[in-house]
Amino acid sequence: MRNKNIAKAFLSVMTVSAVMTSFKVLDVNADDNNQSNNSSVDVSNTNNVSVISSELNSQNFFDKLGPLAQRIANKNDLYPSLLLAQAAIESAYGQSSLTQSSNNLFGIKATNGQGINTPTTEFSNGNSYTTNSTFSTYPDLLSSLQGYADFLNNNIRYSNVHRSMAPTVEQAAINIQADGYATDPAYSNKLISFINQNNLKTYDSGSIPSNNNQDNNTQNNINTQNNNSNQSQPEQPTQPATRPEQPKKENITKYVGSDGKETFKLSNKYRTYKLYNHVKGTTRNIRSYGWNKSLNSSKKVFVDCLGIRNYGKNESKWYRIRLSEHSKKKYWVYSKALEMPKVNYIKENKEVTVNTNTHSNVYNHVYNSPYLSKKVKENKDLVDDSYHTSAKAIIDNDGVRTEWYRIYIPGTGNAWIKSKDLSNITRHKEFKNNYNNKSGYAYLNNYGKYRLYNDMPGSSKRAKITNWDDVKVPSNYLITYDKSGVKGKDNTNWYRINLNNKNYWIASGALKF
Repeated sequence: MRNKNIAKAFLSVMTVSAVMTSFKVLDVNADDNNQSNNSSVDVSNTNNVSVISSELNSQNFFDKLGPLAQRIANKNDLYPSLLLAQAAIESAYGQSSLTQSSNNLFGIKATNGQGINTPTTEFSNGNSYTTNSTFSTYPDLLSSLQGYADFLNNNIRYSNVHRSMAPTVEQAAINIQADGYATDPAYSNKLISFINQNNLKTYDSGSIPSNNNQDNNTQNNINTQNNNSNQSQPEQPTQPATRPEQPKKENITKYVGSDGKETFKLSNKYRTYKLYNHVKGTTRNIRSYGWNKSLNSSKKVFVDCLGIRNYGKNESKWYRIRLSEHSKKKYWVYSKALEMPKVNYIKENKEVTVNTNTHSNVYNHVYNSPYLSKKVKENKDLVDDSYHTSAKAIIDNDGVRTEWYRIYIPGTGNAWIKSKDLSNITRHKEFKNNYNNKSGYAYLNNYGKYRLYNDMPGSSKRAKITNWDDVKVPSNYLITYDKSGVKGKDNTNWYRINLNNKNYWIASGALKF
């Protein structure tokens, strides 16, 4: 978690030196994984890049930083209004000592121990306390804005703060607090109120509002928020402003986020589809990318978002993927480029007993299914031992079968739990593969529809796939085999064949005897 400083604002007539020696902080908390202290920023065609912190005050803050915030936010799929609101509140319109000394608008903490050490206020169980933390330093304010964007991009937990995930800035503000960014219980309400009071949503539409009509009491908004931060009861939620009715579009895309650790395999035909910076056919500027030549269809990719695109009566599913677990680059791809695990749902009404001594999680949907899922609780946090089920799901992920049960948790709703975490159910019968020493010759026949494995699927969780592009097929399609087998799960016949002096297992349908 990161702790952020929100300085109590002072009147703009006060000197910078006075501000640097007397300010009150309000805690903001965020995760610091993968956060660098300095960010490389493309400043081409960006106005006001040379803005320095000593120039900022409550009267010119949005005029100075508005264009920069719009550019950074739009490049990173964020709401400019939310970025500006957080920057203004947490830096006291740029007057906090941290901003003045380090160009740090958001209180981003240093991860390498190098930076400026200063006191900060944190919240725990509704109570505040003061501690010292080391915060990042930036060469300029643009780098600070980009550092904030990098922080959100690099931490999967904040994926639902992006515009592609949150339908309104109000929802993005609610999400960023719910994801653990702030310990102040009224943080999202303060952000929403501040955005509406200062007409910041105008920045989201692409235009830059004038500050001529800005209320002279705007500076006091931060004072009021800070003074109320230690109250026992959080502020009442501010009603989100009603967005003007937009003309109906033929393309409507629904987004479903996940924890970002689920994996799918690339399908045999993944190269026939392109990678995109967003769901193809949406109103954003769409760019396409090619696949890395070193990839193959056995490659697992990490998935963190599902996009459902409706075009007239047609529906298509898109997924946002990362090619490696810690990659910062994300791409959208059509669902047929991925191999989806198969899930079979069955109605199942029974009472089950949960083992709360495990370190497993309970999810809002079957983990690693095409619907994607998010953790809703840990098993150890479940209050009751017994629950009622309403459904059972059997997921087959490349031959590995797992059973899940849907239970109802009071106060949470329906959630899915693994059968292995239940103590009073009958587990599914394990089907074993049978092997025989049988050798001979056969011809490859319509083999492109079948996959090459290093072992019969279901025999090992480590069964790997080899792409046909990576082997040399004999010109006469004649091959030898030295073993046969029956796959226990479905009683299908398999053969171990030899290609290029390497052994592979393939279903009998790919062979003609």
